[in-house]
Amino acid sequence: MPKQKWLEIRILLPETLQEEAGIFLTGWSGRGVVLEDAAEIDSSPRLAGIRAYLPAGEFTADIRQDLFTYLDRLAALGYRIGELQQQIIEEEDWERAWQVHFKARRLVGRFVIRPPWEEYNSTGPEVVLTIYPGMAFGTGRHPSTWLCLKALEEVTYNWSQHPPRWVLDVGTGTGILGLAAARLGARVLAIDVDPEALAAARENILLNELHDLMRVEDLPLSAIRQQFDLIFANLTAPDLQTLAESLAGRLLPEGQMIISGFLQTDLPEMEERFRAQGLQSVQTHLKDDWAVLVLKRR
Repeated sequence: MPKQKWLEIRILLPETLQEEAGIFLTGWSGRGVVLEDAAEIDSSPRLAGIRAYLPAGEFTADIRQDLFTYLDRLAALGYRIGELQQQIIEEEDWERAWQVHFKARRLVGRFVIRPPWEEYNSTGPEVVLTIYPGMAFGTGRHPSTWLCLKALEEVTYNWSQHPPRWVLDVGTGTGILGLAAARLGARVLAIDVDPEALAAARENILLNELHDLMRVEDLPLSAIRQQFDLIFANLTAPDLQTLAESLAGRLLPEGQMIISGFLQTDLPEMEERFRAQGLQSVQTHLKDDWAVLVLKRR
């Protein structure tokens, strides 16, 4: 039987947009994508490569148009998008193609992300998380993930002097935020309704040997009755607006909430929405066009 031909699509775009574009391309192609480090690309400002794969016969006119419509929308928002490159390749293990590009890296503060196939020699008091990035989301590249980890480090600075706390991670994705909290000693409930996210998070829990501290459930937020010391919600702005009351209702007195996934321009509206639920803003961090808000129950 002849080997199947695959079409490789490669796009250069801003590094901060890479994970978000990866989510789109994963859904568009129905398969994993390859994320290249910006350091490998000779360009300025920092552009990074992203590759998607699909059987050559599936690249119909409609599929092609969906891709170009997405790229045109990014360009209209002011993002620099490089020339789209295409080539036909022989059948290969595309699920592992990105192993060449995903390397161990320090994200922020003590937090280091490494893939399971790469050894990492820790230096100092680091928090090393093993992430299998098969579906390209939740690898820490997106600014909102970076911001949440920065906020977590500050919130948990004195955790070593206190008993482990209960943490809720809403929309966990690959579980990176919940894993970070569990690595610091918290007991974590992570929820998601996406089967791919659930599978990824469960695999990463096992890779990090944190199954005694963290569990993942296929649950909507409305099904949760427990209250928590800390809640993560790295979601979209509309989802945060919709879920604000439910999120606040699951926060213990003196508990804190870390929300992100929204732009800096949405910050005033987000603060107002959660203030109406009895929470006060105690900290804000910004990165690129994104924001994180740390809230506390009054």
